[in-house]
Amino acid sequence: MQKKQVLKLFKLRPVDEGFTMTENLVSLIILSITIAVMLPAFMNFGMQNAKNRQISGATAVANNLMSDLRRQPMTDLNSKLGKTVLTNVPGQNGDKYQVDQYICTKGTTLNPANPAGTCSTTVGENDFARQILLEVKAPNNPNETIYRVQTVFARLRIRS
Repeated sequence: MQKKQVLKLFKLRPVDEGFTMTENLVSLIILSITIAVMLPAFMNFGMQNAKNRQISGATAVANNLMSDLRRQPMTDLNSKLGKTVLTNVPGQNGDKYQVDQYICTKGTTLNPANPAGTCSTTVGENDFARQILLEVKAPNNPNETIYRVQTVFARLRIRS
């Protein structure tokens, strides 16, 4: 079989010819559509990664503060009763966080929606527990709480 007959049979073009302008345009349009569809997904991945990094940093800040509070005696905690705002607390990722720290005496739990309204700071003779709530705020938006942790510290009473 001759070369021309083989090319005609399989509708192939000779090797020395390139792609036509129409074929180039079609491939460029397909590439553009693919990129346009994938671009929002890549941007979403980037934003989600930044948010996860921020949450991770806030969690580390809260854990460090809880560890520091846990090491303090109850009398030292009594001097910090109520709301304390800690600013520029460094995180593991270089961000600076604001932390609202509530240390209260009475009540079983703090109301995270309104901790200032439910935080008792009166120390009684039988007050052996401190409710602690930490709210870590976003570095660039102090109105946005990105991590909240609540716990109770108690001291043992020794009876004689």
